[in-house]
Amino acid sequence: MEETNQPRNYKKTSLHIIASLLAAGGVVFLAVSPGHQPLFSDLGEFVLFAQEEVKLEQGVQVSSGNLGSNQEVNIEKDTIITGDIFADIITINKNTVINGNVSFNKLKTEKETRILGNKISPISLPVANLPEIPSFQIGAQDLNFQGLSNTLVAGNYRNLTLEKDSRLTLTGGAYNLSGLVLKENSVLIFSAPAQLNIKNRLFGQMRVSILPGANVEPDDLTISYAGERVKGEKNENEDETESKEDTHPAKFGPGSLLNFKLLAPKASVKIGDATTFRGQILARKVRIEKESILSREAFFVKDSDPAKIIIDQDGSQFLINEILVNFANNATLLDAQVIASLINGRIVGVDSTTNTYQIEVLTATAEDLAVKIQSIRQLNSPLIEGVFRNYVLNIE
Repeated sequence: MEETNQPRNYKKTSLHIIASLLAAGGVVFLAVSPGHQPLFSDLGEFVLFAQEEVKLEQGVQVSSGNLGSNQEVNIEKDTIITGDIFADIITINKNTVINGNVSFNKLKTEKETRILGNKISPISLPVANLPEIPSFQIGAQDLNFQGLSNTLVAGNYRNLTLEKDSRLTLTGGAYNLSGLVLKENSVLIFSAPAQLNIKNRLFGQMRVSILPGANVEPDDLTISYAGERVKGEKNENEDETESKEDTHPAKFGPGSLLNFKLLAPKASVKIGDATTFRGQILARKVRIEKESILSREAFFVKDSDPAKIIIDQDGSQFLINEILVNFANNATLLDAQVIASLINGRIVGVDSTTNTYQIEVLTATAEDLAVKIQSIRQLNSPLIEGVFRNYVLNIE
């Protein structure tokens, strides 16, 4: 074991079986920590950081970005992490690959755990200090949005609610709110850099989307969430453990597609199963549920399941449950999400340089996959330039 008080730079090398057509890029976020000497004063390379605990459930993949906590990082089985990990205590379950360094004071692993980088111990604490949220004034107006043609300018409001299957576009600037609720299959779009300051409640039901518009980066939306409880308020969406916390957790349901930087220094954050997330979450606690995909960078890719590979008659190999869709340059993430929804699919990878999207679908045969591909081609959409199987390359 190599021991040092400071983390060393380590060039990460992927050893996975599947070679993808997709790649990655990067962005920066600054956290100021007055009065302390943390290991990091800049949290720009972290996709997740928590004051108390980061927990990843089974099958989660981190495509890019570091994980960190001043106390614990807990990683369940069958996960893949492409990034470094920093925490006082790190627990890693079986069949997990860490494609980076782990820096810790206490490390718990199992035989099937693979750490491809260096093990660095001890480390000084705190790893980092989360910035505080400045005070802000909310408005008195509640707004409820239905349909697809809604826009909202910056300002002070009380509660914003997006109804099921609705869509709202933020035109940019600062929005000061008491609460934001996104109901099932609703879409929030930020067409310019925007700041959401939320005092009491941040909640998304299943299959919600928070998306950048054209020429906007995934983390050009910053959400500052205080999570303050209203005296006597009961929240039916919290379990017994959460209801005993001093603050409301921020929660998003399963199957969501999320793009933002979220700062919640006093609150917990929970991301539901099979969610795709790009950006950053910096909170008191962070929990990512099963089969979710996380990326700090705009480009990302899910490592495909080797068990889903089939061999065609010509000897070529492709994924039985994935489709690559190449969009025109003027197509947005919203356009890709609409196509994915039409075939009951999920966006699990993005290459912004070619505007190509990796879409995971529920297919078990080559014939089923062909039907999905043909249904996209038959749309004859001017935004779509090509639809393909996701062919793979075996690497010795």
